[in-house]
Amino acid sequence: MKNLPIIAIVILTLFSCKNEKTNKQEEKIEESKSQLETTTTKKSKQESEIKVDKAHIGMTITELKKAYENAEFIEEPVYEYGIDGESKGLVVKQNNERLFFVWTMQGEDKIHGMTLLSDSIVIDDNVHVGMTLKSFMDKYPNATVHIDMIDERYEYLNVPSISYRPEFLTTDTTRVADYDYEQSEPEFKGITKPNALIDRISVN
Repeated sequence: MKNLPIIAIVILTLFSCKNEKTNKQEEKIEESKSQLETTTTKKSKQESEIKVDKAHIGMTITELKKAYENAEFIEEPVYEYGIDGESKGLVVKQNNERLFFVWTMQGEDKIHGMTLLSDSIVIDDNVHVGMTLKSFMDKYPNATVHIDMIDERYEYLNVPSISYRPEFLTTDTTRVADYDYEQSEPEFKGITKPNALIDRISVN
């Protein structure tokens, strides 16, 4: 019976050490999770940011004009680029070539969206204006084609994992894809014109 206090102390010591070890392991696991989430967030942010020549989303119009000191800036309505609104954006024209269109939110100076117009600008490892629909589908085989519901004058390619969309300026008789018009919105069925060329690329 005299040994009971000693046994109790040993058991309590072992239990305390075990709890301490468990707590340290849990802390390490939580730390690893936090580091992984931070790394993933940074990677996702980097992947979502697309630089268009010397411009990018979030850049101010003032910064844009400094970056393209010798360029011409032409005002054009945003609705011509599939944006719902009556405001105007700017086409950046350099050496007689229309490079891209940029627009901002009402009353703001930062670029909110861009539309690539020149085949000289390449993004996402060789995606560019003038690329064939087939070539893009080879790169992103799960891409689907849609008719824009705001402006039916064009179709666009949708890939959820990327922050841009290639567009084709078409009419009801020149669509690049086949659709099921029995649905509330035309539903993509398949490609009909694989050699169609991308007319422009919207980045947001």
